[in-house]
Amino acid sequence: MNDDRLGQLFQALRRHDAGLRPPFADTLAAARRRRPTRRGAVVAALAAAAALVLLAVIWGGPSRHQGIVDLATARWEAPTDFLLQTPGAQLLRTVPALGRLTDVTTTNLQGRMPQ
Repeated sequence: MNDDRLGQLFQALRRHDAGLRPPFADTLAAARRRRPTRRGAVVAALAAAAALVLLAVIWGGPSRHQGIVDLATARWEAPTDFLLQTPGAQLLRTVPALGRLTDVTTTNLQGRMPQ
């Protein structure tokens, strides 16, 4: 099939489609006639407010079926917690005493001191 024949077929298809659709002015006029009125907007707003109040009443009040969880007593350990325990972690949890000698250091120094 040559390009001229294909172009003629597409033009025929466009003409056929153009005859099936209504003019744009008619479509625009129909949309303007169906514009929602103020009364419809008020009714829709009232229905939405009523639905919100109903949901608040249903889900908002305390339920007899809900259990209370005390988070202070709840404890969960992940299966991979052991990976967070590093060698020497006790050193990271202490604060070094700088500028003063501890008992261990004093004893070691006294043990090495000449008599």
